[in-house]
Amino acid sequence: MLRDRIRSEEQVEEEEEEQEEIQVRDIHALTPPHPPPVPPLLPRSHRSSSTDSDNFSTMSREFNALVLAGSTIANNHSEETNPLAIVPDTSVHALPSPPRRNNSNISNSTIVASGGGGGGGGVEEMTMQRVKKEEVEAKISAWQTAKVAKINNRFKREDAIINGWESEQRKLEDKRAKALEKMQNDVAKARRKAEEKRASAEAKRGTKVTRVLELTNLMRALGRPPVKRSFF
Repeated sequence: MLRDRIRSEEQVEEEEEEQEEIQVRDIHALTPPHPPPVPPLLPRSHRSSSTDSDNFSTMSREFNALVLAGSTIANNHSEETNPLAIVPDTSVHALPSPPRRNNSNISNSTIVASGGGGGGGGVEEMTMQRVKKEEVEAKISAWQTAKVAKINNRFKREDAIINGWESEQRKLEDKRAKALEKMQNDVAKARRKAEEKRASAEAKRGTKVTRVLELTNLMRALGRPPVKRSFF
């Protein structure tokens, strides 16, 4: 409601300004207004501040124009108008209406605001993507750690089994070596005993042969034959 009232008042004031310009144009020639310079493109961070400053400047200019229009209307009502004044064609050199400029500024601010929101949404999207990437990396690292730990534990179990089997084989080798040594010792002992028995038997044989030879010599010396003993 307030905007409609302001626009209606601005339209009335514009019509009054046109009438005043028509009355003055018989003395001063009209010149088309210079187009406003195109502002350079600014980054998104400065665009919103520049748009606010433009809106504030346009509002201040419109307010000053309204004040000047009111003062000129009050002065012109007291003066007599010239009915024979030359009225030029103002259709070509029509001044741009401030509301349109205000609407364009509002649309620009809306576009800048939407662009800023899009930038914030892009930052949030990049943050979400980075968080998802970190979660995926964490899951991959955890899976890798679990798999490597499982493989290492299995290898340790197999290594323990192999070490146990190797120790058993060493024990068997030790037992076999001890048994072989014992067997060799037993063989050596048996050989020594056999040698001793053979030596004693040889000594007994020599003793008996020597005795027989002595008896033979004695009987030859006496000239007696050996006596045969009969048990009948």
